[in-house]
Amino acid sequence: MGRWEPTADQKSQYETEGYFILRNVISRELATELRGVIRNVIMLPEPGKFVDLDPMNPMEDTPQGRIARYRKLANFCVQSPLIWHNIHAGEELLNIARYFLGDDIIMKFNSCFLKPARTGSATPWHQDNGLWRDGETEPFNFWMPLEPATKDNGCMQFIPGSHKTAIIEHILYPDSIHGELPRDIVEQMLQKHGVHHIELEPGDVVFWHSSMWHYSPPNQSDKSRIAVAGVWTNPEIVKTSKRFWHNFRWVMKNGEVCTQFPPEPVPMEDDNAEKPKPFRSIKE
Repeated sequence: MGRWEPTADQKSQYETEGYFILRNVISRELATELRGVIRNVIMLPEPGKFVDLDPMNPMEDTPQGRIARYRKLANFCVQSPLIWHNIHAGEELLNIARYFLGDDIIMKFNSCFLKPARTGSATPWHQDNGLWRDGETEPFNFWMPLEPATKDNGCMQFIPGSHKTAIIEHILYPDSIHGELPRDIVEQMLQKHGVHHIELEPGDVVFWHSSMWHYSPPNQSDKSRIAVAGVWTNPEIVKTSKRFWHNFRWVMKNGEVCTQFPPEPVPMEDDNAEKPKPFRSIKE
């Protein structure tokens, strides 16, 4: 595997703005195939569920109803060899992660994010490491759409340069779907730094620092938005983790891609483990 090096512009953008984009990392044909894998899963009946629903219910147990319900398939990619070998443990992406993390790379998180047409909800402003609450700041994040991600269907938004802030305590509002950055501080940051809309085509990839402030709005369009995402880390970073729960998997050892499937779990010492405190709740 050849060594990847960022261009001067990519390196500068990552340092100053906290992210950079690579185009056409995988082909549109492969993106379509991977999207089909995800759609096949979300159209299946939910495991163990007895289907006896009102046929007039718009969220009934039909393929269309199931597509409208799903928002995220956490840890799905370690169950799909096609996605795993082509994306999370794919040579093209790992070669990029290797520049930032070295020759031993671990997958910390893997997910499929779905923002269905017309029903896809917003993801609030947050820092990834503000949600993790494990003390880690150096893992390397990526997000790849498998169909176009546009302003209309809820593409991600970044506050450029926000990765240079400390990890901000995330809180819960009455309408929060998970911990989020304080809304008044977000408004101040937006006024000061503005926002970048991360519009991507299938097979493009955005990489960002785990302290980046980011958000995605609701999808009010007729076009769905499906993507795969992951967080890579390495053994040195993991040693400092205070994470109570983990599902780490090896993706590279000594510069060689790990081809085992299911992917090999990473044994962890629990000496530093502690359960994170609940997010602080406030009323607006």
